[in-house]
Amino acid sequence: MNRIMKIAVILTCFNRKDQTLSCLTSLYQVLDVYNKQNDDKIDLFVYLTDDGCTDGTGDAVKTYFSDKDITILQGTGNLFWAGGMRFAWKEALKKHSEWDFYLLLND
Repeated sequence: MNRIMKIAVILTCFNRKDQTLSCLTSLYQVLDVYNKQNDDKIDLFVYLTDDGCTDGTGDAVKTYFSDKDITILQGTGNLFWAGGMRFAWKEALKKHSEWDFYLLLND
């Protein structure tokens, strides 16, 4: 029986536009290869905390990945990595019954 695994990806950023775009690009490339080579499939749902970026990271992610399921959360600018991760994870937990796994990702 083919299975679809749903993974909530937790990510936070602060003025790391190039790194964040590269990270997500690589993640989706690996996902595409996996899904083409396996009967079981993976669906990703990204929760990204934009912790007050001034370099347009959140907007760039929206533009480059407009066809992906990405929720961009606005931080205060004072969350830093751990606070941003907790903030995004709390949002993902609202749909906890949907996820098979959580992936905490550091770009």
